[in-house]
Amino acid sequence: MSSNEGLSDMLSNLWDRIVDHFEDYEIKKEDILHKLAFLLILSVGIIVRLFSVIKGYDPLIKAFDPYVQLQSATYISDHGFANFVHWFKTDSWYPFGFKIGQELYWGVPLSAVLLKMILGFLSINVTIQQAAYYSPAIYGTLTIIAAYYLGKEANSPRTGLFTAFFMSITPAFLSRSVAGFFDNESVGILFTVLSLYFFIKAMKNGRTSSAIWAGISLAALMGSWGAYRYVLDLLPLVVFFLAILRKLNYKIVKSYTITISTALSLGFVVIRVLKNEFFNIEIMIPVLMIVFLILVSMIQNMASNLSEKLFKKVVVIGVLSITILVAIATAVFLSLGIFQNIADKFWAVILPSGRSSIPIISSVSEHQPMAWGELFNNIHIMTFLIPVGIYYCIKKPTDVNITVLLFGITTIYFSGSMIRLALLLAPAASLLSAIAIDKLLFPYALSAHGKIALTKRKLRVAKSIGRDEAIIVYVIIFGLLVTFVFHSMGIAKNFAQSEMAPIVNSQNLLPLTDWQEALLWLRNNAQGEGIVKNSPSVVLSWWDYGYWITNYGNATTLVDNATTNKTQIGIVGTMLMWNFTEAVKLMYKYNIKYVLINSQAGETGLGSDLGKAIWPIRIAESTVPRYGINESAYYSKSETEGEGTIYKEPFYMSVLYRLAAYDENSGFAFHPNGPQTAESGSFMLMKNYPVKTLEGSDGFVYFKEVFRSFGLGGLSEARAYPTVRIYEVIYPSNIAQLAAELNTLYPEI
Repeated sequence: MSSNEGLSDMLSNLWDRIVDHFEDYEIKKEDILHKLAFLLILSVGIIVRLFSVIKGYDPLIKAFDPYVQLQSATYISDHGFANFVHWFKTDSWYPFGFKIGQELYWGVPLSAVLLKMILGFLSINVTIQQAAYYSPAIYGTLTIIAAYYLGKEANSPRTGLFTAFFMSITPAFLSRSVAGFFDNESVGILFTVLSLYFFIKAMKNGRTSSAIWAGISLAALMGSWGAYRYVLDLLPLVVFFLAILRKLNYKIVKSYTITISTALSLGFVVIRVLKNEFFNIEIMIPVLMIVFLILVSMIQNMASNLSEKLFKKVVVIGVLSITILVAIATAVFLSLGIFQNIADKFWAVILPSGRSSIPIISSVSEHQPMAWGELFNNIHIMTFLIPVGIYYCIKKPTDVNITVLLFGITTIYFSGSMIRLALLLAPAASLLSAIAIDKLLFPYALSAHGKIALTKRKLRVAKSIGRDEAIIVYVIIFGLLVTFVFHSMGIAKNFAQSEMAPIVNSQNLLPLTDWQEALLWLRNNAQGEGIVKNSPSVVLSWWDYGYWITNYGNATTLVDNATTNKTQIGIVGTMLMWNFTEAVKLMYKYNIKYVLINSQAGETGLGSDLGKAIWPIRIAESTVPRYGINESAYYSKSETEGEGTIYKEPFYMSVLYRLAAYDENSGFAFHPNGPQTAESGSFMLMKNYPVKTLEGSDGFVYFKEVFRSFGLGGLSEARAYPTVRIYEVIYPSNIAQLAAELNTLYPEI
């Protein structure tokens, strides 16, 4: 045989083997469709998160809080992480300053820095601002992928697909993961989903690696978002219920212990978490649960090795001894102040009935209880699918289903308690809704595809359902999902046009850049020396705008959105609610040179300072009562039914009202069709209360308007309807003496 024939035979045999290999390899049509559907879901999720980019809006960071995250990311990128940890900002919370590297969760700024580094490694050069702008969309997309695997692990690949679908466009999550919303939630929800995914996986397979990854994910959550407390306490709740239902096993105990130990070991590296202290109640609950599991394991071991009589005797003595020891230890720890109570914000979530006694929390619209319309707006058709998902979890109470059930029920309660926590409801609602659709469609799928069920029961169900019925059900579910898509797309457009983006006026289609103009004015004019030598020019405003003023306007403020010093927020409320002659004495003590007022052109529902006026009053009354601010002095209930509340004379003489309503050329202060009530957070009718002068009761002019934006009425009406206004404080020559007299009246200052 020639060499050519030998080579030919060898190549022929090789070809036959390749052909035989691919003949044995079966490519399932279902798998291809599954992957294509998942890619389509990801594509839609990316598009809606980049809607503002597609529409051509300027890539501006949105809302208030993200600006401090952007400045932190910029500082880390320019000066390094070690310097950031020790960074002391002097332009926040004047005159005390702010240790931002120790008060801020690190996850969000580090996420932008990490993204910039990865893109740089791939030779894609971006600025830290660009990385920060796009990172919410990127991490939101990663969350969709994580949600797919969570649903797949919890039930089936089909459930994973539906979970990813809901997470990709549900408004509850979309609002915090669109491009530009650079804040804790975009990263926090990702690690929330990953923590639950790895924990469920660890419970199922008992692998140490899965439990460690669950702990690492939870630690990352602890370093990224204050809502880590929820997941940290959800896991012990799950284990506790599994113990009650006698479903504890070695895999669960091992998974829980490793997860919590890893999370706390790594999470306490973050200074913000460390400042909450180890003996905080929400930290002690998961730790004590480990002790509880050890005791349960010991009892189970004794039950199998001791006689019934001896076992009962040991249990009784043990329970009494442990109860006494726990009571003594708790009493000692409480008396020594070792146990730290839960923060006010989290008590307000757990017990919403007591929220009215904490005005700093009640003043935020996101902290209000969720109304039915708000719930439907956030999760749409999932509102009706969640109960079905809960039913299926209860029907088959496996370890995983109990975990999903508790995840759903607790997030439903907490989101109902506080609107902001609809964000936590999003993954739970998506997962429960996905389980509901998967379970509902299963028998119809058997019938529609003509497949034989695996059990006699399922076979009977499949035979009782005709192909026509199956098609109708598919069409109905598809129609509901389509309505969900259109609902979410409409809301996505609103997110793209949110605060600090070039919002378009619906009347004349002109871009509204009022806040950008005001903050740029501060950047250019509020950098000089303050009223006291060698001191900064301090800007007085309500705390809502603190992050914008310091991080975008590059100016110094007394308060900001961190709300770390309630007393100082109350002092700011006092300055805004006192009359001119009294307020300037307090302003002088804090070196106030400018006052910024958000008047929102007299329009309703736009978060005007006048709409929020009740909160400076209530916060000042509760935190600095020595200044004499009293709610009853500023407004009272109307005796006429349906007319809400009536503001009294002190309100109309306050700094807040007069600076917001001032217009020397107008016969009335604001739009005559503005609403009239205070409690609704709306404007009062101010036609009968014009403000044409900035003089105090002594005839001295205390304020000078130095900036007003164009306003919602357009350029032609800018004089009458400004949106943002800035005033310079004019102090009388004897202000130092007047301020000293104030010290005599209020010695505690």
